[in-house]
Amino acid sequence: MYVIGELAITVSSLLLIVLGLALTFFGRKLVKTIFFIVGGLIGALLTLYLASPIIGEPLIYLAVLVAFIVAGFLFYKLLPIGAGLIASFTAFYLLEPVLGLMVAIIIALIVFVVIAVLFNKLLSIGTALLGSIIFVAGLSQLTPLNNFIQLLLIVVLTILGSVVQFKT
Repeated sequence: MYVIGELAITVSSLLLIVLGLALTFFGRKLVKTIFFIVGGLIGALLTLYLASPIIGEPLIYLAVLVAFIVAGFLFYKLLPIGAGLIASFTAFYLLEPVLGLMVAIIIALIVFVVIAVLFNKLLSIGTALLGSIIFVAGLSQLTPLNNFIQLLLIVVLTILGSVVQFKT
């Protein structure tokens, strides 16, 4: 039983390390690819559900494929707008009780514009940070690291990952 537990920890540690590094250095591309696939699946499933009673079997496959591509492309292209909307609504709901309606609306609009305009840069930094945290969590399972080393690894990997993502 104990050997299986050690093996599970080793496997999970290695998975966290690999996934953390992938997210650190390729996070922006991974997120956009995932959103393309999710959007495509939503479009394909909606088309299949709504059009299958109307369109016959050979053509429904073509309609589902076209819906997958179109919806995936829309999700991919509208990702900054969606992130801006989420951030602005969050800012509004957090600030409105404290600052009042008008100030919260103004700040929410500013947040929307900043997130929508700077989305790729913020996404690169955010995925690099998250990936470096996941990497350090995996490494910490394999070998104990003191807090300073963990923080240093997170900072260095976040900077390196951000630079790599900005250049690609």
